[in-house]
Amino acid sequence: MKPLIALLTAALAAAPAAAQNSDKEELARLRATTQALIDALVSQGLLTREKAEAILRQAQVTAAAPAPAAPAGAEAPKVLRIPYVPESTRQQMRDEIKAEVLAQAKGERWGQPDALPDWVGRIRVGGDVRARAQSEFFDDHNLPADVFRAQTTSPAWAPDLTNTTTDRQRMTLRARLEVDAKLSDQVLASVRLATGNTANSATSTSQTLGNNFNRYTLGLDRAYIRWQPPVFFNGLSADVGRMSNPFYSTDLAWPDDLAFDGVATKLSHTFAPQRSVFATAGVFPLEELNLATRDKWLLGAQLGGEIDLARGVQLKVGLAGYQFRHIEGQRESAPPPSGPRNGATNYFSSQYSTGLRLKGNTLININDPTSTASPTWGLASRFKPIDLTLGLQLDGVMPVPVGFTFDVIKNLGFNLQDIRARAGVPLPDLREKTLAVQARVQAGTAKLARRGDWQAFATLRQVERDAWVDGFTDTTWHLGGTNYKGWSIGGNYGLDRNFWLGARWTSTRNLDDGVRFLAVPSDPTSLSGNLSSAPLRIDVFQMDLNVRF
Repeated sequence: MKPLIALLTAALAAAPAAAQNSDKEELARLRATTQALIDALVSQGLLTREKAEAILRQAQVTAAAPAPAAPAGAEAPKVLRIPYVPESTRQQMRDEIKAEVLAQAKGERWGQPDALPDWVGRIRVGGDVRARAQSEFFDDHNLPADVFRAQTTSPAWAPDLTNTTTDRQRMTLRARLEVDAKLSDQVLASVRLATGNTANSATSTSQTLGNNFNRYTLGLDRAYIRWQPPVFFNGLSADVGRMSNPFYSTDLAWPDDLAFDGVATKLSHTFAPQRSVFATAGVFPLEELNLATRDKWLLGAQLGGEIDLARGVQLKVGLAGYQFRHIEGQRESAPPPSGPRNGATNYFSSQYSTGLRLKGNTLININDPTSTASPTWGLASRFKPIDLTLGLQLDGVMPVPVGFTFDVIKNLGFNLQDIRARAGVPLPDLREKTLAVQARVQAGTAKLARRGDWQAFATLRQVERDAWVDGFTDTTWHLGGTNYKGWSIGGNYGLDRNFWLGARWTSTRNLDDGVRFLAVPSDPTSLSGNLSSAPLRIDVFQMDLNVRF
């Protein structure tokens, strides 16, 4: 408002000077410009007619106010000579003042008494809903679940299986609501709520329907602060809290629904529109122990970059290294404490909890050697995987956009001698199986946004039993876990704006590591050999309806 009053005052105060210099034409032009500016603000609703008349009156009063009298004995005022200002300069001054007044009017919402507060424009609300029909088919030759559950000695595999032979059909629902608040150019806060079983499903936010019409649980799926400090250059950012996956990867390593708790920093730099590099590092707590100093952590770091190999051909590469600290099992040397020490001392802190483990990893019984109780399972291997991810995108080269991804994981933490020392038994048949590989091709639109958009994809995958922590795996493949090979095909089609239909078929079977198992037909719980080679084939069909807002 102040720039407008200053402009009116200058126009009115210029009358005497303009008359003395016979510059009536310039005075008329200045007044006309000012009046046109006021009329434009009124016509656009940025200024009311009453407010405009008040501004004119205030400007007239300011221009007509007499100059303060000079004190007695003061020298006569000197003559002020104003140099000639070219027409181009005056026009530039008028344009700048006009732009400043319009910007202030828009920012302060002149003439809009019902305007929303400024902070509302910095809030973004979004989300998605997915309804899914899922069928799970088990092969007739699968080993019964009670054989897996009968394991009591080291090593063991998949001791929690409950169903390996009965087909299952169900409906699931996933709903997510996200709010992002941009506090400034440097700070963003984000919160997302999502469905899903919070007790034992870290990798999926799907909720199985069928609860006698009762309500379902919403959990805090994301809650983080992103800070982009203006140091060095603009490519530095840090996320603190519960965040999405900060690493460039595929679902071979980290499922899409998985969230990370902790701190992650990312540094990126673009050399040219066709070349860039990035570095990511993070520290994430997995389990905090009340009575032990060996808390469980995930440490991760990644280097990568993007480059255009040719027109429409882009390559992205990421090499990551992870360390899962203190998650391996350690056999207890004495029976559980009793009496006053029961519950007040650290015991079984290295167990691999049933709420996390799925199936596939090699397990060892960490009960003390004299125990006759049910086994307490811990991870046999340490996990220090490296992950190489390659992505090749072809846009405009083929009739439709095509993308290829290749992902390979190798666990460098497996050490047979170390495992035997922690298990306290020889483990003569245990072998190193620590490699995972996936290749995927996708054709069609990268993001489904309009009616008629489509995607089609095919994936091949093989995951050895100790390549990755089975509790952090995608639950569509083999219904979660490791120690399998298989394929997946599917597609999506846009039915309307941000509304699409999807279908996918995934087929997997257990790997055979060459160490056969034997079971007595009359007593399926009596067995010998290696259950990681036991037959287990699972086919999964999914049909989805998705909406995004």
